[in-house]
Amino acid sequence: MGRLSRGIVVGLVLAVVVYAAAVFLGEAHAVAAALADFDVAFLGWALAASAGNYVLRFLKWELCLRRLEVRALAPGLGIGRSALVYLAGLSMSITPGKIGEVLRSALLRASDGVPFGRTAPVVVADRLTDVLALVALSMFGLGRHADVPMVGGAVVVACAVLVWLLGSERRFGRILNVMARLPLVGPLAARAEAMGEASARVLALPVLAPLFVLSVLGWGLECLGLQAILTGFRTPAPTLSDAAFLWSFTTLVGAVSFLPGGLGATEASLGVLVVTLVPGATKAVAVGATLLARGATLWFGEVVGIFALAVLARDRRLRRAATGDVRAGTERSPR
Repeated sequence: MGRLSRGIVVGLVLAVVVYAAAVFLGEAHAVAAALADFDVAFLGWALAASAGNYVLRFLKWELCLRRLEVRALAPGLGIGRSALVYLAGLSMSITPGKIGEVLRSALLRASDGVPFGRTAPVVVADRLTDVLALVALSMFGLGRHADVPMVGGAVVVACAVLVWLLGSERRFGRILNVMARLPLVGPLAARAEAMGEASARVLALPVLAPLFVLSVLGWGLECLGLQAILTGFRTPAPTLSDAAFLWSFTTLVGAVSFLPGGLGATEASLGVLVVTLVPGATKAVAVGATLLARGATLWFGEVVGIFALAVLARDRRLRRAATGDVRAGTERSPR
């Protein structure tokens, strides 16, 4: 948990720097004036869209748990606790590549004894289908932006290679054998052995296809949220295709940057493209829209995740398991 906590702190510090720079470049008084003129009702629509996205993403989580037959190992895992575990993972959205969302696997191990390696590959399947969905939605801008097919094509090829490598238990094992000989990652490879079967199960095409559909629907809702926010600034509302391109492409830029939460990369690209694509959008409006859009998505998720984590922390079994993990780690560490 220590490393994950440090990842959150790094993300928060980076966020402060990024947003301070954005407001400064957009001229603080002009950004303040644009936000004062914003119709707050449209922020409510954006938050509702994000909430809908979380519901769809929870369905992805449940599909993976059923594919992995997790409830055969944890028959007491109800939908309510599963939802809390899923939502708690949102608190790690500002870790690089959202890799901190493996917190869900740690929580399931602590609460229901599900082996960590059993559910950790769910993060890989989730990220891959999210990236592919963002590429698909970005294709709305194919006609006007020559760089979209190049970036999108490269990402699709990379995802296909990853699925080919990790979607086979045999190939996954060969990768681990190579990694085991390396000095720094050897111990990690030994721990990942149990992930081979689970990885092959969740990265199979019959599983990836519905996960991809749910990802497209979920990210599509967030595109609608961006359209609502831009409309709230009383500028001519962007078309749905423009909003879909703006949000999906800039989120994709943030994802491939591997920065915590895409901070900096997503904001910079979104701010530039809003001025370019939205008629009447000034630099101040672009900055204001970027701040509100990220607040209604990334930071809304952080708040929900922290609240869910706080609820789970009240579970005595989880606290005992977490204390046991810390003690075990201390005993194993060299003195």
